[in-house]
Amino acid sequence: MSGVRNEKMYQLRLKMGLSQRQVAEAVGISQSSYAMIEGGHRHPRKEVEKKLADFFGVTVDELFFGQDYHGSRLEEEREKPGG
Repeated sequence: MSGVRNEKMYQLRLKMGLSQRQVAEAVGISQSSYAMIEGGHRHPRKEVEKKLADFFGVTVDELFFGQDYHGSRLEEEREKPGG
């Protein structure tokens, strides 16, 4: 792995106001594993890729390969009445 931070993952997590530990627990991995993934030191297994993408409301391609197809879950929540 290149060691380049996953900026999309980092920004989505910050926008949601969550810690690395909170995201890690939500998708069933350790905080240290999440930190390695977000920090660009490790690429997750396919099932973890999918869980992270679903959690953030984006596609796997958007989250890991920088291809934007639609808004994130956070943006969709803001668009909902009362959200």
